[in-house]
Amino acid sequence: MHGYGTYAIAHRHLLDEARSMAPDVEWSIILPTSHHLDVLREVLPVERILCLEHEQSRAHPILSNLSELGGYGGNIHADIEVEKKVFKHRPAEQQLARAIETYRIYKDFLTRMKATHVLLGHVETFDGKVLISLAKELGMAAIVPTDLRNIGGSTFSADEQERLPDYRKARPETLEQARQFLARFRSNPSPASNPDQFAVPGETPLPIYRKSFAQRVRGFVSRTLRNPSLFEPALFKISLQYAFPRIRETVRGVRALRNGRTFDLGSIEQVPNRFIYYPLQTTPESSINTPAPYFIDQLRAIDAIRFAMPSDCTLVVKEHRASIGIRPLSFYRLLRRKAGVQIAHFSVPSLELIQRAQLTVSVTGTATLEAFLLGRPSLTLGGCFIADYLGGVCPLGEIRERIAQAIRHPPADEVVVKALAEVFSVRYECIFRSADEPGFYGNRPENIRRMLSAVLEHISRLDAFDEGINGKPVRDAFVNSLREKPPAAGSL
Repeated sequence: MHGYGTYAIAHRHLLDEARSMAPDVEWSIILPTSHHLDVLREVLPVERILCLEHEQSRAHPILSNLSELGGYGGNIHADIEVEKKVFKHRPAEQQLARAIETYRIYKDFLTRMKATHVLLGHVETFDGKVLISLAKELGMAAIVPTDLRNIGGSTFSADEQERLPDYRKARPETLEQARQFLARFRSNPSPASNPDQFAVPGETPLPIYRKSFAQRVRGFVSRTLRNPSLFEPALFKISLQYAFPRIRETVRGVRALRNGRTFDLGSIEQVPNRFIYYPLQTTPESSINTPAPYFIDQLRAIDAIRFAMPSDCTLVVKEHRASIGIRPLSFYRLLRRKAGVQIAHFSVPSLELIQRAQLTVSVTGTATLEAFLLGRPSLTLGGCFIADYLGGVCPLGEIRERIAQAIRHPPADEVVVKALAEVFSVRYECIFRSADEPGFYGNRPENIRRMLSAVLEHISRLDAFDEGINGKPVRDAFVNSLREKPPAAGSL
């Protein structure tokens, strides 16, 4: 397991459940930092825990021969770009040297543990991406939880691109489930995030082992003295912001007030007759950094769309509410100087823009899924689970043709229903969230049990699918029974 952030706490509770639900499975965990090391030592032997910061060299590593990356399962340069803050201020050669050091440390640990599967909580850092690349290189299965957004629940992907599992299949029961969901969504669209949907009434969240401010300060000082080369000014700045939230929110509030006055379209009635809708995503953020680092600078996406769209179209851009107080005013001023672009006020309803637009385009945003569910044309420029149903991720070299094709051929209802049926066939009724997320919905006993059951079922269904591909009968009855009872550990 990869214990990024407070996902490590959820993993710790998952290990408690595994003692009875999967007693024969051997577990180990990688912790990027020592924040939760003591908590994990309560449930795992020391030799099955790797703390990255304890293994990293005190001196800045020196970039050596790149030949050892010959079998690397991804692109290490793109994987480095996943990072939002850590070592991004450093010289390029030093970034690469640190990345290769992490690659070596993780590869050695996975090999020693003889791991067959890697379970991630959330892929938001380079060391998360390197685990996916190592899984490909070493022939292991990566298990990446994927939030199904408006549909609710989770599925699992083999990498950061959110591709649905190969064992997905529309069945009579999931087709009916899809029809019912689509009817409900079109009459009353469900939100993109609804983490309380699986909450058990009255259930108390599990401990999150939150440390006091004094403990966090002592931990920071201890880690810095232990390895000064790992000190990151950007992370220190963020820590200060979260230590004094009132100051942070005041600054963001002032910025939001200023940014909110920069727009061209104040209401839905003011939008052009023909337009393409591009909803901005928060950046830097894992939703773009991880699957599509090329578009961390979203001006690249905006330019690609406006250069490829019909000349009688306008590109309507709308800010994400979470970014109103974060993005600099200069960004919006630059947008307003781009021919063919108009900014909609952030209060203009996104669903109404989707309904009126000739096309909705996003890198990985939820708006493309919502457009698909509403039977409206949409395109994705980065990896997300809906992309395969929209013709796949759109390469920049094909964007002109794909825009024209999407506008001419909006998704038919039967196509939407079949796609939803396939999604429901691989959907699990749980959520994978950081343990300290507001509401603590991911860190409750029933959700933890469902998480573990879902992971075990996913592995068994992968095995069953592989057997079917290799000419052996797929164990449908066995796989279906997993929904009633988690698979025994021996079945892994």
